[in-house]
Amino acid sequence: MSVRITLTDSHMPPSEQFLEFIDSWLTGAEFDGSTWATYRQERPERLGHRLSASASYQLRQRIADSQAGMRHLGRAYELFVALLIGDVDTIRAVQQRFRFVLVVGAPRSGGKYLTKELFRALGYDPSRVPAVLAHDGFPEAAPWRFDQAGNTWVESLHTMAEYLTMVELFFAAADRHEDHIVVPKKATKAAYAPGLFQSVLGAGGEGIITIRHPVLACISTYETAGGLPPDHRFVQRGNIERLWARDLLSAGFSDGEVAGMDYFDAYLRCWEDYHMRLAMGGSNFTRRYRVVAYGAERLMHEARRNADRYGSLAADVEEFHAYDRRDRHPEWVARAETALRRVGDQWARVGMAFPLDELAECW
Repeated sequence: MSVRITLTDSHMPPSEQFLEFIDSWLTGAEFDGSTWATYRQERPERLGHRLSASASYQLRQRIADSQAGMRHLGRAYELFVALLIGDVDTIRAVQQRFRFVLVVGAPRSGGKYLTKELFRALGYDPSRVPAVLAHDGFPEAAPWRFDQAGNTWVESLHTMAEYLTMVELFFAAADRHEDHIVVPKKATKAAYAPGLFQSVLGAGGEGIITIRHPVLACISTYETAGGLPPDHRFVQRGNIERLWARDLLSAGFSDGEVAGMDYFDAYLRCWEDYHMRLAMGGSNFTRRYRVVAYGAERLMHEARRNADRYGSLAADVEEFHAYDRRDRHPEWVARAETALRRVGDQWARVGMAFPLDELAECW
């Protein structure tokens, strides 16, 4: 018996991020990575950021009118099908060329700095590496969702295929290290799909886990989002807060309960759940990843280590700016203790070293 299944790009359309990358690649325009890589010039994406219908149509049309554009689009769908059906050889061919170094950690824990310094160590100007390749918004991975837009699992496979296609283009001429082209990637979302990230990007690779005390990470988050709400209630203003809300809803809270939560309580629950996910994410996280606790000296030491490894000058490592906020919200520090110990116990259970003493420095 043979059943033929026909799906088109109308059922599974390419992502806007991928189309924008391909459009820039075709024009030969220099990529702007300042939105993620340039200190104090970062521009976090706000809620509702989407291309207009007209701009989206024009973008698609430019790619459709280009033979090379359609070839790149076809390659993404080829890799997507390989992931869907288990075409191991097609994915292995990518892995034989590239070795990915993933930097995994919750937002505001130093991962962007280490990712940027990895690119610098490999000879790239981070401000010319597009965010879609370097930063943590892409590929997509999230708690389960099923609605008219599709479902999370298919979306993760599709965007992973698009990411691999972009890697093949952007890094094609890069120098090899130990017989592979090394590709750094800030991969916050790997915690939500550890099997996918490890089997596709982590095979034979290594990585870094960054971690920061939840009180200081929360302060850093609300400072970038416009400040602590006057009533200390949780509010969604940007991508990070939107991800908290998504995770809280996935954990069983209602919209009303999320809207009524204390700001730090909302963050602390998400912080704990995220780090529990890391502990349950599989042997690659527990055996092959180095844990770096937040702090200027520790992060710069890791950056220099990578610079030495990849043949660049450790003296060229950018200074990491850490600000002393240890006198802020002492009541939050006490409330965080139980969550810290629960996460530490779970990490110990799976053989991961939890840096409780370093986190207690409250950087």
